[in-house]
Amino acid sequence: MSALADRLGGALDRVRTYDRPLLITALVLFGLGILFSMAASPAATARIRIDEAFYFAGRQTAYAALGVIVMIAAASLEPRQLRRAGTLLAAIFWPLCLLAAWFGPEVKGAQRWFDLGFFSLQPSEILKPALIIVWAWMLSESMKQPKFPGRVIAVVLLGLVAAALLAQPDVGQTALLTLCLVPLLVLSGLAFRWLIGGAVFAAGAAWAIYKFYPHARERVDTWLNPEGDAAYQVNRALDAIAAGGVFGRGPGEGVIKRSLPDAHADFVFAVAAEEFGLIASIGLIAIFGFLAFRGLSRASRLNEPFEQLAAAGLITLLVAQAAIHIAVNLSLLPAKGMTLPFISFGGSSMIGSALALGFCLSLLRDRPGAYLFAGRARE
Repeated sequence: MSALADRLGGALDRVRTYDRPLLITALVLFGLGILFSMAASPAATARIRIDEAFYFAGRQTAYAALGVIVMIAAASLEPRQLRRAGTLLAAIFWPLCLLAAWFGPEVKGAQRWFDLGFFSLQPSEILKPALIIVWAWMLSESMKQPKFPGRVIAVVLLGLVAAALLAQPDVGQTALLTLCLVPLLVLSGLAFRWLIGGAVFAAGAAWAIYKFYPHARERVDTWLNPEGDAAYQVNRALDAIAAGGVFGRGPGEGVIKRSLPDAHADFVFAVAAEEFGLIASIGLIAIFGFLAFRGLSRASRLNEPFEQLAAAGLITLLVAQAAIHIAVNLSLLPAKGMTLPFISFGGSSMIGSALALGFCLSLLRDRPGAYLFAGRARE
């Protein structure tokens, strides 16, 4: 009993070192994910003829509980353990992304998942936070040892992951990871001329994807000319957001969501806007804005380059993904099938987001010597 009490005491002491605003923000997002899933679940189950109205809400609650466990487990790691965990996960889930492209079931023209019966695993969701950790490790080593080819390794890893994702195809996740690597390269001291060269290469790659990927070309063309059946989902999402007004129709009172495919996943923001209104929509955006501000401000005061880069990259991953999801719902970007972290239905998305935020909590803990200005660490 005394040994158990000591372990519990040690666990509580560790929890006290976590950044409380970030931890509270995480719990709020988990709760909102369950709430919005309850709003979207009846319409989604009716469309696919599932008798249990709150089927997706129940599963989302289970995923959220699992996500909390994953987040706390990840937050308990030390930086050295974090590097090992990130490397191991990347080594496991990159090949799984390739295998999914070849052997995974085809859903809406893409092969991104493994159907495990009770659960559909999307390897790229777990790969993303792990890859951020590996990138931060390589780039931090290049900052300490100028001759170490950390930046080259990071770019090569992006190319390997992009090849696996584009084989599925998953252009959205490829673009998201590219958006995450660029600021890390800048923070690691990459010369401006290389950024210009990279921008030119990225523009050429985007043109090639548009030219040779019919799936991507169709979505871009639909976005540029939002008419006809191809733009049905986005148009219904805009109708739902407009119908919500300032205060929304009320919980469970949404109407347009019933004709909105993927209301519980890719267009959950539109469902939330219809039922809870503009105020709730702005509130949700503000939560992710606070996540960005808090995470990046804390990361900027960390002492070790690896910890700075990893924390900044993980926060960028979560916030950029949220921004893309919301922009698609508002028809500001072509449809990408991007989930809203912690909010959209999906076990892989929930675990990946929880893993990313758990890694952040680990990196941003109050530890002796972790911060450049120890007295201001909790500000």
